[in-house]
Amino acid sequence: MPDLDLGVLPQMAQARTISWLVPAIWADAQVVALWLGGSLARGDGDTYSDIDLRVAVDPADLETWRAMDTQALMGGRVVGGHTFALGEDALIHHLVLLNGDIVDLLVQTTARPPNIEPLLVLGCRSAAFTATLQAQNRVEPEPQQPATAEGVRELIVAFWVNSHKHRKVLHRGLDLMIPSGLYHSWLMLMRLWYIHATGEETSAYHFSGIHGLTQLVRSVEELEGVDARAVAGVRARTREEIYTAIEIHKQAAARVGRLLAERYEFEYPLELERMVRAQWRVFRDDE
Repeated sequence: MPDLDLGVLPQMAQARTISWLVPAIWADAQVVALWLGGSLARGDGDTYSDIDLRVAVDPADLETWRAMDTQALMGGRVVGGHTFALGEDALIHHLVLLNGDIVDLLVQTTARPPNIEPLLVLGCRSAAFTATLQAQNRVEPEPQQPATAEGVRELIVAFWVNSHKHRKVLHRGLDLMIPSGLYHSWLMLMRLWYIHATGEETSAYHFSGIHGLTQLVRSVEELEGVDARAVAGVRARTREEIYTAIEIHKQAAARVGRLLAERYEFEYPLELERMVRAQWRVFRDDE
């Protein structure tokens, strides 16, 4: 079609899927604009990146796309997926195709400005919406949230309080609950390590999906003297393994906590740590 530009597609494996899928979508006259977002548009995608297709339609046509037969649209290639709303004026069809590609087909109304992000416009039937796309086609600086002494100290305290509760869980024979407790310890350790690496506090973004977790993990991996994999991958199947896992988490928190206390010039909660460790020894002796 003369008004559809596939020449801007990145030279990635996903281009094969995009090349047959985009014309099928564009053939629907309800489509006002069609563009590519996400990592493929940013230029940092890889073989396993999702295909983030964005579609704009008139507000009156959104319900048609909400009820869209995605299996028919994808030529019978869908093996699984689901649809969820993004407010009243947008939705996503999250689809897995037979060839393994994942397609996030975001459909929004023309009344809603697209997200600010790098994008590749494949087709647009509206001059006004073309201008809107151009205005949104930019990198939005990530908000910075510098860590504070008060916030870091509260996080360290929260770690030791959480660790103290392991006794209660184990005493009651609730061993299957331990992975949850260790996970919360891991979350707090990752936050502490991230602060140590960057001087910034984490946000919900860092734990909400693969993109945020990638930033978190990469930052922590660059820290010298931190074996984060040993903490994250510690076994906790038997009682002895559980005891060892808890001790590994404590040692990691004590080390990074003291470093951060020195950097941010606050009093490390030494008495709390000593109490938790002492009560843990009593618990272990009574077991």
